[in-house]
Amino acid sequence: MKNRKLSSAQPLSRPLSRQLLRLPYTKILLLVLLTLSLHGTVQAQMADKGQVEGYSETVPRRARRTVTANPEESLRTARVIYVRSISVFVTAEDIENKLRRNQQFQRLGMVITRQEADADLILEVRRSVLTKFVFTAIEPRSLIVVASGKLSSLGGTVDGKVAKLFMKQLMAARR
Repeated sequence: MKNRKLSSAQPLSRPLSRQLLRLPYTKILLLVLLTLSLHGTVQAQMADKGQVEGYSETVPRRARRTVTANPEESLRTARVIYVRSISVFVTAEDIENKLRRNQQFQRLGMVITRQEADADLILEVRRSVLTKFVFTAIEPRSLIVVASGKLSSLGGTVDGKVAKLFMKQLMAARR
């Protein structure tokens, strides 16, 4: 199929929108705009359900604790964990499964919740660059980072490595 270029000298025999759709970059631009629009709609629906907490200055945040939290103490006393994955490459369910199978996790009597408000710690995982992933454990009442780590997905699964590294930091705080 031969691509014809639009020029100002060409008469518009078809509607302009049809002529523009014949250009390859226009189709790509429309696809990108549609994807961004859908992504924003999904994020808004998730926010309405309370599944995603906004990070914008305009989004009201819950009241913060007035006393400063001790990260070591938060790790020592944490029993209920909420897992949040901000990556399509690893799901929260996979990380939850690896944590529940961890012997140290079981021995400490820790549990996983699907209700963020009930959690003593929020374990958040996101993809950083290429094969690098970052996890952060946050104390939800004060939003203080109590543990974090960076790992590579090479040579194993991300969910298993996150569970292992998180439990290592948790056990170090409890000793």
